[in-house]
Amino acid sequence: MSTEIIRSQAPTRIDLAGGTLDIWPLYLLLKQPTTVNLAIDLYAEATIEWSAKASGAGSVTLESVDQKALIDFHWNELPSIAPPGSLELHTKLLRFFCDRLESTFLPTGPAFDLKLTTRAGSPAGAGLGGSSTLSVAIIGALNEWAQRMGLDHSKNLTSEEMIKIVSDIESRVIQVPAGLQDYYGAMYGGLQSLRWKVGSHDHVSLPEEILTGLEKRILLFYSGQSRNSGINNWTLFKNFIDRQEDVRLKFDKIAEATRNLEAAFQQRDWTAIGSAIHQEWEVRKTLAPGISTPEIEKAFAVAQSISPVAGKVCGAGGGGCFFLYLPVDDPDAHLSEFSAIVEALQTMGIRHLPFHCTKKGLEVSRDH
Repeated sequence: MSTEIIRSQAPTRIDLAGGTLDIWPLYLLLKQPTTVNLAIDLYAEATIEWSAKASGAGSVTLESVDQKALIDFHWNELPSIAPPGSLELHTKLLRFFCDRLESTFLPTGPAFDLKLTTRAGSPAGAGLGGSSTLSVAIIGALNEWAQRMGLDHSKNLTSEEMIKIVSDIESRVIQVPAGLQDYYGAMYGGLQSLRWKVGSHDHVSLPEEILTGLEKRILLFYSGQSRNSGINNWTLFKNFIDRQEDVRLKFDKIAEATRNLEAAFQQRDWTAIGSAIHQEWEVRKTLAPGISTPEIEKAFAVAQSISPVAGKVCGAGGGGCFFLYLPVDDPDAHLSEFSAIVEALQTMGIRHLPFHCTKKGLEVSRDH
């Protein structure tokens, strides 16, 4: 058989409001928990290449291009291989599919070679859901591969089934509960409201026609300080469960601000959108020390001295990316202010990340 290739890509997201509310079981203990996020074209990509061998068992290569990590091993080593951390998701997801038809891989493994290569479009530790997006890109490619190879005789996995699998596997990797919003942003794309409920969750696509206007009003920056969202969220999780001070009340206020943001999007009210983003951030940064940083606070102050922007840190805080939103009716009339903000923050060593909104989520294609 000639080499066959499967390619997949999934978008990262800007969490506009309601992050951390997406962690089980926190959303079960809150009033109408909601998260709003926006898919952007800083993609995670996965490529699978496989071809038959004339004789003998094949081998596996796993590679992360952006992390400069690569391992090779034989199929029969898959159950016991100890990969580097940057390839742990790759390994565990491949094991999941191979375990579904274990007899195919024993005792020596199948007679074909497989290479799984990934690339991440967002900086590591940026708070844009990069690792979760990567897992969605990987499972999308592996799901297609399993169907092509006949490894899964039950059925093609649905989007919701894939989200459940990758959230469970990523929790195993990071060793703390994983939030869910990143998987939905990567899987479905667009601007969406995520409503966390008992037994299932609703993802509601907000008006597509406002994406262009939203894109013109948001600036995305990378502080250069990476951090571990899972660990930061775990601190908030413990504080919530331990009923520390007024943490639960603050989470309810974040949920309220997020619902206000959803309503503002439905009404196409650009001023109210900015107010809701500001409302959410003002509560969030009081949840724990270190969610904001002196550098980010200074960046917000510099930007606000140029234009009355709203903004918040992406993800769990403590570094990574943040965005600024300009609540004006005509963003084209304020291009000079945008340029001045970008220039001022770049002189502080903060990197501007240009992006486009994307309506599409996970996409999988096949070459021969």
